[in-house]
Amino acid sequence: MRALTPEEIDKLARKAKWATIVTVSPDGSPYAIEATPFFLGDAVCFMINPNGGTRRNIDRLDRVLLKITFASRDLSLWAGVSLEGTGSFSADPETIVKGWAALGEVMGEDYARAAERFSQTPERSPLFMVKVDGSSGRCSARAGEEMPDYWKC
Repeated sequence: MRALTPEEIDKLARKAKWATIVTVSPDGSPYAIEATPFFLGDAVCFMINPNGGTRRNIDRLDRVLLKITFASRDLSLWAGVSLEGTGSFSADPETIVKGWAALGEVMGEDYARAAERFSQTPERSPLFMVKVDGSSGRCSARAGEEMPDYWKC
């Protein structure tokens, strides 16, 4: 087991199809949801409920932890990445359209209709963006070993 390099952390984050978004609820307990991540520049983004628990938590405290994991069926190969940052919902129509296009690339879908609808009502946008300011990660590879393609496990 070894620590991941910053380059490996970035590579894994960009290959992830699923991530856990963790925020802090008003009573101080952790609150977590899962969603498909995608990138707009350096921001890790998601399309999530703009009126849900994450929104209520972010309105109070904008700190976020993103957790991404990969593992083989027998758990002999694994990697875990934690990304810390600040989260916010975007109400910029142009960014909303770009977000739906980026999610469409990840999902292999055309979200042009959703992009149009939400860019017309940006206050209802589900585009959640996390500006990462810290990261860490570990993997099953030994010191000096190359990181396997965990996302293929």
